[in-house]
Amino acid sequence: MRRKKPLPARLFWAFYKFAVVLSAVIVAGFVAYQMFIKPPPIPQTSDPGNTGTALPTGDTSQVEEEPVRERREGVYNFVLLGKDVDSGNTDSIIVVSYDVPNKKVGMISIPRDTAVERTWRKQPKINGAFYGAGADVLKEEIEHTFGIPIDYYILVDLKGFIALVDELDGVEVDIPLDMNYDDPIQNLHIHFSKGTQTLSGQEAMEVVRYRHDNKDSPNYLANQWYTDVQRGEMQRQVLMQLAKKVVSWNSVAKVTEFVSIFNEYVKTDLSVTDMIYFATQALQVDLSTGVTQGTLEGDGNATCKGFQYCFVYEAEDILPVLNEQVNPYNMPLTEEDLHLMKPDS
Repeated sequence: MRRKKPLPARLFWAFYKFAVVLSAVIVAGFVAYQMFIKPPPIPQTSDPGNTGTALPTGDTSQVEEEPVRERREGVYNFVLLGKDVDSGNTDSIIVVSYDVPNKKVGMISIPRDTAVERTWRKQPKINGAFYGAGADVLKEEIEHTFGIPIDYYILVDLKGFIALVDELDGVEVDIPLDMNYDDPIQNLHIHFSKGTQTLSGQEAMEVVRYRHDNKDSPNYLANQWYTDVQRGEMQRQVLMQLAKKVVSWNSVAKVTEFVSIFNEYVKTDLSVTDMIYFATQALQVDLSTGVTQGTLEGDGNATCKGFQYCFVYEAEDILPVLNEQVNPYNMPLTEEDLHLMKPDS
């Protein structure tokens, strides 16, 4: 009669077989990930101003061909959009450049009243492009104005923003001034004191939408320094705090709920495969050192095509920020790459 192995030996071999199978599954999953989850291709947009200089005939020994402007490998540009509640406009426009190989992220906010050159509508403010003409037109207007290509868009409406903040149990932000604003028509009431606070989804929505106090507020004049530039900084601060919370998740239930919120409230031209790729890569970014931000300085009181309170720029004021934060090319942008709207004379 064949002797049975002792119980410890049977447990050891059972565990060994399980470990071998588990290892095989992990290796197979990793191989499948490498095979199917690939970096999205980067379009090499035409650049007639930087295509290199043709060599002249005759003696070419002293002539060197100029470098060709190309997209850097693994650098992608996104535009993050927040929808206004009562109009067909995008209230928040943030350009994010993600350098995957170097695990770096750069961000700038484009003020919503930025004036752009366009033919499809007389009103020149960029916040009307997405719902007025579509995502592709908005991308084209950003590239035409600032010289930076946009690969993907991500649009979140206010309900989705509120749901996300609440799912994360609030967000801590530093509010730089007292805020007092009431708009009964929109049922929008913003009342916060200066300082660090933890906000609910509704409260965070109110803070990122704040632009100024009501005219009858005692702080109306004192708060005039808070323009669309500072508003963009506040929106990026909230975005960064949310990102830190999302990255710290270790709960399957939380991730599942986040996916549900994303499916219900977010529009994007990213494919599911691309979203998985960028999500897995983003986990490797050190949010304390790998993310930088810049501000586009300009004049928000200009009149363009007869429309008041347009935001306009001078090339020398914004080129350093564009090149530092969101330029995906292998050489700097120059003034010739920008097409900035000029105010009415």
